[in-house]
Amino acid sequence: MNEELLLYELKNKTKLAIQDIVMYALSKTGFFHNAALHGEKARRIHYKIDGFSGHLEFSLIKPNSNFRIETILPAIQKELASCGLNVSSEIKEKSGNPNIKSIVLKGSTKELFLQLFNDSDMSDKIPDPDMTDLRFELNITPPLYANICHEKYQSPAPFEISMYDKPSLFAEKINNTIVRAWKSRTRGCDLYDYDFYLANNVPANFRHLVARLLDSKYVEAKEDMTLDEVKTNLCNRFREINYEQTKIDLLPFITDPESLKIWSAEYFCGITQNLTVE
Repeated sequence: MNEELLLYELKNKTKLAIQDIVMYALSKTGFFHNAALHGEKARRIHYKIDGFSGHLEFSLIKPNSNFRIETILPAIQKELASCGLNVSSEIKEKSGNPNIKSIVLKGSTKELFLQLFNDSDMSDKIPDPDMTDLRFELNITPPLYANICHEKYQSPAPFEISMYDKPSLFAEKINNTIVRAWKSRTRGCDLYDYDFYLANNVPANFRHLVARLLDSKYVEAKEDMTLDEVKTNLCNRFREINYEQTKIDLLPFITDPESLKIWSAEYFCGITQNLTVE
């Protein structure tokens, strides 16, 4: 394994552990009575699969424009400190969307890894200047109609999480696939996850999908949008993608790069015909 990939994996392991501590801290405050986890972390929990860390993404179950993210920060700081973790925190607003409030946690990768895993041999492979940062995002006025379920979680101790159900997560992913671009290109993880949900025969929560497209101010979105129109918009998006460029996001981190060779507009438009909704 090359040094760059090793460092990425050690940082990822560190981030995943800190994510669990943050969620455990939030559970102690009653946070999951009012908010639900979604995004990649929720998908990994639903399907009990490992993966690479992204942001922790939450939405209030009932929109509340007066909610202050400052109220939950002390519980996070206290739990991290009780684990001996030296982590700074900063509150930010997401650029372009003032309804998404963020907390950014940051600390020395080497120090955090050593404290979490007590593995000096591996921590010695981490360069001293390297920093790990983790973003916690909370949408205080999220799109409506997401369905909420509850899941037991065991790390660092047993607690219960509220999170979007699978069809609502798929609706979120379809919205991202259609409207989201990173440096003018679709993210590889969006295509990978879109394929994953279809392969697992998950129907999309259609009311939530339309609400998300409207919330994203997608130019083709409308309240009476049909499934056929969604499929057409997806295929239009798939025909715009540079697939070789999009694969770059994923190639270092998947066990079978050959599985991406099939990616093309024809492939994604073809599987989109299997998209169902509830």
